[in-house]
Amino acid sequence: MWSFSLNGATSTEVFVRKGVYMTYNWDAETYSNLDLPHQRWGEQLLSSYHFRGDEIVFDAGCGTGRDAAKLAERVPCGKVFAVDNSISMLKVAERRLKEKYPNIEFCQADLLSGLSAFEPVDLVYSVAAFHWISDHASLFRNLFEVMKSGAYLLCDCGGKGNIQEVIQASNSVIGSSDSERVWNFADAESTRINLEEAGFQVLEVRLERDPATFSSEDEFKSFLRTLILGDYLSKIDNEDRDEFVAKVAGLIPSKTVDYVRLKIKAMVPIV
Repeated sequence: MWSFSLNGATSTEVFVRKGVYMTYNWDAETYSNLDLPHQRWGEQLLSSYHFRGDEIVFDAGCGTGRDAAKLAERVPCGKVFAVDNSISMLKVAERRLKEKYPNIEFCQADLLSGLSAFEPVDLVYSVAAFHWISDHASLFRNLFEVMKSGAYLLCDCGGKGNIQEVIQASNSVIGSSDSERVWNFADAESTRINLEEAGFQVLEVRLERDPATFSSEDEFKSFLRTLILGDYLSKIDNEDRDEFVAKVAGLIPSKTVDYVRLKIKAMVPIV
């Protein structure tokens, strides 16, 4: 049985505010250097929108700024609000991008605390962020309030069934059937309802399986440690963490993360 503790909490980012619950320290440097499927998800979203070049864009959950940079290039006469709740992520993003992209404004904010400080935007864009937020109804209402008439919401996040094999392997190693974690992997129908109740015109909401397979055990373990297992690791003593990651990876011989993506395209009705 694995021993759990909150040792080292003073060095861990803890956000427990109106449904946002993160209890571990993002290794932003490692995250920034990984070859992530997030890049492909972001490119797919970007290709689905025709940019004029002067839009005000809200990158919700910008992480270390990969997509913020691509957005900034597409709106040379506009602005990108790069928004995240993780200070460590924002620090890496700002260090990497601030000098090259003066049209990016880096903002630490909780998407459920109200966004009235932001000017109205033409596009809300988000990759791999909304599944960290437990209250999607409030999230969509808040985003709707900061969007212009005719503005678009484009999102790709974890959906129902996402990373179930990884969760099962982790719980097996822990010796517990408790799968309640920080994630909110919503289904398409409830998402459609929440969007419509917030005021959006829903253009597309669907689930799509998109497994990610890794070529080496080390790459797979690094990915698990940095992106997925943080909530588990935050409760395991430091000296046990490498062994825990190795055991979880060993239970998934395919070296595959069983991603299920929730794809959202919606707009604010034109009035």
